[in-house]
Amino acid sequence: MKPRAEQVKSKHKTQTKILNYILFFFVCAFIGWIWEIILTFIQTGNIVNRGVLHGPWLPIYGFGGVGILLLVGHLRKYPPLVFLTSAVFCGLMEYLTGWYLETVKHMKWWDYSHMLFNLHGRVCLLSVLCFGLCGLFVIYIIYPRFHDTFAKLKVRPKQIICSILVVLFIADFIYSIDHPNTGQGITSEIVNTVINHDSD
Repeated sequence: MKPRAEQVKSKHKTQTKILNYILFFFVCAFIGWIWEIILTFIQTGNIVNRGVLHGPWLPIYGFGGVGILLLVGHLRKYPPLVFLTSAVFCGLMEYLTGWYLETVKHMKWWDYSHMLFNLHGRVCLLSVLCFGLCGLFVIYIIYPRFHDTFAKLKVRPKQIICSILVVLFIADFIYSIDHPNTGQGITSEIVNTVINHDSD
């Protein structure tokens, strides 16, 4: 068995890593939320709270950021592999999320039907390429900088911050199950049409 001092040190290291991942999730979710607001404002001139939830976060960006970190964080020496893996992983996540929302909520929060090389309007070539670039951004710019910031925080403040954020996020998620964020500039309802062909 390991000496108690080593066990405590190992437990502390694991706890710190988990807390850092939680904080990084919310950093990416917030950055994604800001990005979507800016993009929508450029396209329409309106400030819109994007996403299914109501808070200042888009969980698809949070899970994407943490997922990229876990998948390719150890591949920093191979930027092309980081790009490719990030593009495939996030593209798949976006497609499955779009499918789920359309199937369960019967609404679209995004639609790439007008874009070249799209798949059911849920994902397109441009979005996949952007995901690849985001992967590079996460691995080489965002996480290294925030990791240094997280390292300066003691465990107790991290625990408090993470607990507050997680509670607020879960509350938002539960509320949004029955009351998702919808409306003009946010969603479009899926209308199922049946075409009847008259036969002679």
